[in-house]
Amino acid sequence: MALDPEDPRLTLQRNVERLLRNLVYQRHPATHFTEPEWAPSVDLVVSQQSARVIVEVAGVPRERVRVQLHGQMLEISGRREHPHELGEAHYHLAEILFGDFRRTVELPWLADADNVEALYRDGMLEIRLVPAHAPQQTGPRMKKSTAG
Repeated sequence: MALDPEDPRLTLQRNVERLLRNLVYQRHPATHFTEPEWAPSVDLVVSQQSARVIVEVAGVPRERVRVQLHGQMLEISGRREHPHELGEAHYHLAEILFGDFRRTVELPWLADADNVEALYRDGMLEIRLVPAHAPQQTGPRMKKSTAG
């Protein structure tokens, strides 16, 4: 039996499936202007000698971005402001999130807090870190004994 694309039951089923898919995989446009925090995309590139954390923060002014290092945890936070009033216009599609953001990245080692560099260019923040030097051992070193 062939399905009739004009069948109201099929139309209803397609509409319900679309509605559920939008609720699960997309946010309602009105929620883009609420205040819950959002998290920018981050890449972490690591070698033995250094790490680069690359954060996508398009539309966030440099002075609204904060970077804090707490041991192995790097926290990037800030705020992207809402666009100006639209006047007579309205949103037909709204995917960009606004308001406060926060992202915490766990580094593979303790970073040297005195040797952190940050570069902000074209909506991308790149933070360069190096491992902290291992603390000097105190006391005698233990040697392996060879059983004789």
